This record gives sequence, structure tokens and C-alpha cells, in this order.
Amino acid sequence: MAQAQIVPLTIPAGESLSDSLDVTAGEASYVLTPGEWDPANVTFQISFDNVTFWDLFDEYGREVMLACEPGVGVLMHSGLQSTGYFKIRSGTRDNPVPQSEDRNFKVVFWS
Repeated sequence: MAQAQIVPLTIPAGESLSDSLDVTAGEASYVLTPGEWDPANVTFQISFDNVTFWDLFDEYGREVMLACEPGVGVLMHSGLQSTGYFKIRSGTRDNPVPQSEDRNFKVVFWS
């Protein structure tokens, strides 16, 4: 039987990129956003080895982006469900948005 796991993921104050999250043992379903957030969409970096990360783009050449509103649940992009590892970025590759305080996400995935 599948079981939900809630895993914290933080973008540190003054930074725009989170630490990495290991999803090799499950499928990321949605993310719970922090209650406070300096306005920005979120984008992602992915990795198969947790060493080298690449910016995530879709098949049309667009950076995968999700709207980020404070204190909501957001469905994860299907491309993140079996990537191995991923990071959340505040802003885009070309325009990262450093957060003024630690921003603590909660990623819900199934294993």
C-alpha cells in the first residue's frame, strides 16, 4: 500500500535555490508552499545523481514554471515525479529571486 511522506525543502534566506530532494524511492505529488513568500514563480533543477543539476525545460523549449502563492498546495509537474533529485528555484534561470527569509516548503510524495 502506498504511503504519503512529507519532506521539508528549504530555500535559505538570501538565496533563490533550495537544497535537493531525493525522489528515487517515490513520486512527488504536490508541494505545500510557505506561508510567507517574496513574489516569484518557481522553476526547477533536476539531477539523476544528486551531483550535476540541469534546469528543467519542457518538450517545447520552455522552462517548467509553477505559480507560487503563499500557503497553498501546488500539483507537481509530471516531469518531476521520477527525476531522481530536484531543487526548487525562486524565479527563473535567467531571473532568480532571492528570498528575504528561509522559505520552508513541504513536498508530499508517495512510496
